[in-house]
Amino acid sequence: MFKYETRIADLRVDNDLKQKDIAEQLDITRSLYSLWEIGKCDIPLLKINELANFYKVNLDYLLGISNVVTKTERNSINLDLLCKRLRELRIENKLTEENLGNKIGLAQQTYDNYEKGTRIPTTFKVLYIVKYYNISFDYIVGRTDNRNN
Repeated sequence: MFKYETRIADLRVDNDLKQKDIAEQLDITRSLYSLWEIGKCDIPLLKINELANFYKVNLDYLLGISNVVTKTERNSINLDLLCKRLRELRIENKLTEENLGNKIGLAQQTYDNYEKGTRIPTTFKVLYIVKYYNISFDYIVGRTDNRNN
């Protein structure tokens, strides 16, 4: 469904880097990075943010949501704003946590934990949410105030 692994591999190759180089930059093992690059393992939000900052690209571009590189207003993820925006979007769309969870394949309690900030969603889970709402990944995690990707 999502093909961010192609984009992160292409960026690495275009920059004449090896998986080992990126793994060292992110302070992870090369084997873990390799799993990310082939889509076998989900990337934590804070690590995908580090990767976007390393390549100086927006998350929407890095994750293959958009083919346009744009300057984001901020270069960090704001977890408090993520929780707030998850709730705001759900309420704007007149959905309960259970309704939304059913639509995107999450248990109601899991989604509730995301809104309360007691659990940080993975990159893949946020991708499902932004796809459902057709909004920018950078927006939902607080890197920009522009909803459009």
